[in-house]
Amino acid sequence: MATEFYVVRHHGAWRIRVNGKHHGEYGSRVSAIHAAMAAAETAGAGAKVFSTGIVSRYSQERQTPET
Repeated sequence: MATEFYVVRHHGAWRIRVNGKHHGEYGSRVSAIHAAMAAAETAGAGAKVFSTGIVSRYSQERQTPET
């Protein structure tokens, strides 16, 4: 199963949630998205990055190519 990375606002900071656990603390949504995309690259084929929008709906930011 492909790994999914979610960029969320949690306890006053932007964080990456993977498998139900929060990681990191980022000052902006954009920096958290960049970190999540880098992590998705190392996670392997099919990894996806999602982020919350203004109305807290998730949108897919990136999907690594499947091999």
